Amino acid sequence: MRKITSAVLALTVAATGVLSTGCGGVDSNFSSDYVAGILDASYKGEFNNYIKMTDATEEDAQEIYDGTVDYFASALAYYCEVYTDDISEELYAEYTALAADLLKEAKYTIASAESGKESCYVKVSIKPLNLLEQIEDDITECVDVYNEKLEEIGAEALDSMSDEEYLQLEEEYARSVLDAIKSNAENLEYKDNVDFTMEIIIDEEGCYGPANEDDWNTIDDYIMGLS
Repeated sequence: MRKITSAVLALTVAATGVLSTGCGGVDSNFSSDYVAGILDASYKGEFNNYIKMTDATEEDAQEIYDGTVDYFASALAYYCEVYTDDISEELYAEYTALAADLLKEAKYTIASAESGKESCYVKVSIKPLNLLEQIEDDITECVDVYNEKLEEIGAEALDSMSDEEYLQLEEEYARSVLDAIKSNAENLEYKDNVDFTMEIIIDEEGCYGPANEDDWNTIDDYIMGLS
């Protein structure tokens, strides 16, 4: 399948995992710590604060982290037209490992937390990764090499190609993309700062949680540079 170079694509993949709510008094400090704990669990793999502030287990926290890493790995592959169903599990594991390393470089802080009448507004200050724009020229080169290879093979030979031969082409392309991402990751760039405010509410049982669960996905896309 011929590949085309594109600008940043709008992802249809939803972030994996619904984050647990934490219990405590109605307090702006608790709200900000709650949000920070979830962010650290999601991007850094640091679970202690999240577990302390919620009813979650370490397995729950690990599931959140693994889901975030897999989402970013899938997003990188999607942007670069790497079809994850067409590459080996071993190679996709390398994409996942790279995504985990990149997320450890995520930059975010809790800028403020202001209590309202029935909720708290927590402002998260984010320095988005600029990786997708950073790798664009290199990915264009990978795409050009792939398409030139298809032209050399020719339409007739492509039609008679076995599944194994086709998958080998995809594996080689995916490897070249991974190498390009790794090369750029050595000197990560960041976009201009973005502030995002979450409304944290308290339910009838006194448990903390976002007024809009989709806010977690929005923060994912800002931090990862997908927005």
